[in-house]
Amino acid sequence: MEGAFKVIILAGLYVLAFFLVECLGFLHPFGWTYSAVFLAVVAAWPYFKLCQRFPIPCVAIICSVLLLMCNFLIGEGHEYFALGCVGFGCIAELLRKVFGNYRGRKGVIASYAVMSLIPFSMTCVLWIDYDTAMELVVNRMGDIYAAVMGRMLSKYMLLAMIILTLVFAVLTMWILTRNWRPRDEYHFIRE
Repeated sequence: MEGAFKVIILAGLYVLAFFLVECLGFLHPFGWTYSAVFLAVVAAWPYFKLCQRFPIPCVAIICSVLLLMCNFLIGEGHEYFALGCVGFGCIAELLRKVFGNYRGRKGVIASYAVMSLIPFSMTCVLWIDYDTAMELVVNRMGDIYAAVMGRMLSKYMLLAMIILTLVFAVLTMWILTRNWRPRDEYHFIRE
């Protein structure tokens, strides 16, 4: 039971990192629109510790579902975000399985790269339904904030941010996993 509690704590730290980076959006529109780049670095440590200490199935799914539930609780979730959390969480789990049966360094790096794309499922509404999204931004943050955000939303900038996010996610996780030593047994079974 203690092992399950530790999994939830580490997954909670991953979610907390997501919310701390999301708060950058209150300072500047760039902080919200492209938060994934910052998050790729900030959330790497909790995800790394979770995968290292508990080489069990569903770690990525636990993180993404917890993230989804918390966002819906505070009113920030929408259908694109739900689809992104579930889709990216399942792909990340598949990559962990393929690249090392939940125990390999490559699997953690690949799965974290996929998990780092989850924030784009939250902001993708800006590119899919621009008018509705900007109306919500104006209502919440004001006209000046929306005007600045509108100038940043080119498709080339989106592509650049996705590439930067993936590069930062892979680099950060590669550095963290240089001395990769997963536990020999599942933590739950030992306790």
